[in-house]
Amino acid sequence: MATTLNTHRASQTKKIYPLTSVRFFPAALVLFHHSIGTFLPAVSKFGFAQESLGFMDRGLFSFTTSVSFFFLLSGYVLARVYLRKDDVIDTSSFWAARFARIYPLYFVVLTIDSQQLLGAEVQKHGLASGLVKTSKIFVANALMMQAWDTSRLLRLNVPTWSLSAEIFFYLCFPVLGGWLSKLHGKALWMTATGVYVGGQTLVWVVRPHLSIQTLLSLPLLHFSTFALGAMLARAQTLREQRRRGIEAPFWQVALALAGGVAGILLSILMMPLFHVPGPYNNGLLTPVFAMIIWGLSAAKTSVSRWMCTGWLVALGNASYALYLIHSPLLSLFRQFHWVGAWCYAIYLAVCLALSLLSFYYFETPVRLWLLHRFDSRRMETIGVTSV
Repeated sequence: MATTLNTHRASQTKKIYPLTSVRFFPAALVLFHHSIGTFLPAVSKFGFAQESLGFMDRGLFSFTTSVSFFFLLSGYVLARVYLRKDDVIDTSSFWAARFARIYPLYFVVLTIDSQQLLGAEVQKHGLASGLVKTSKIFVANALMMQAWDTSRLLRLNVPTWSLSAEIFFYLCFPVLGGWLSKLHGKALWMTATGVYVGGQTLVWVVRPHLSIQTLLSLPLLHFSTFALGAMLARAQTLREQRRRGIEAPFWQVALALAGGVAGILLSILMMPLFHVPGPYNNGLLTPVFAMIIWGLSAAKTSVSRWMCTGWLVALGNASYALYLIHSPLLSLFRQFHWVGAWCYAIYLAVCLALSLLSFYYFETPVRLWLLHRFDSRRMETIGVTSV
């Protein structure tokens, strides 16, 4: 049974190779948003919805929706891999796999980045108080609690607030999976519509009462996006079962991809109409992103085949490391005043190189070792229980 399940999941992993590659593009956009102001201040125009910006500037500098895409994709991929017709989620194995994939690099980068915070706190409050304050923040970040109180805790590697939210989603996923397994047909689509409308209603109702930092990072305000990703996967799985694995027609896939791209372009045009910061950062574009995810995974097309090329898959695999290391590395460049325009190419090259090296020579070996240790420990426990 375990072998069959692992084969099932390996098959699903191959089917979502295009979605592995596509992760690189939003990760690169995050890097771009965070770094261009340091190296190219003359051309950077930061802000969320500035009416004075032209279409191109608005898309490059203000269209910050990458994390919402990641949350939707995360729910989709986990549901495609773990929620099959006859599968029951083994929660201990699920959490072990998530820990092995996420935490080792996260902890290493967190430890390295804390040195800068320690220096700043010691200089400001003295040695004893600086150590205490830094230790509290470090422990909270090590426990991935920073997204719940960003004003006090988000002092180390700011982009990691999204990982704090992801941990919350992972804890909810087994319950969400059991609930989704009971939905099909119209009930599934009506539920998805209700979750989307309800999630967006909550965001826009609480928006005037929260700081922009809390609004954009509070995990509860992003959970509907993650859940909708899992529902999209559930709908696609049911469709494949009904059609016995037959791929979606080309015209439907092409229409979905075209609709997704058109939706993104239209949303960039509409940004000034909202008159609020970050109108799309809490999942408003979920239907648009869902069309792109479905279009890339529902059938083999020239686009999906191109997304399966080795170098793109490698960049997609390295996107997690790219997301984690780009901010601490940017701080290092600032510290040494390597911020001229000529340094930008060096910074980008170092980010990519370290991300690729991390995935192949640190993340993957450590993940496999941890999973092996977990499986060995579990087999020993089963043996002792049997005796």
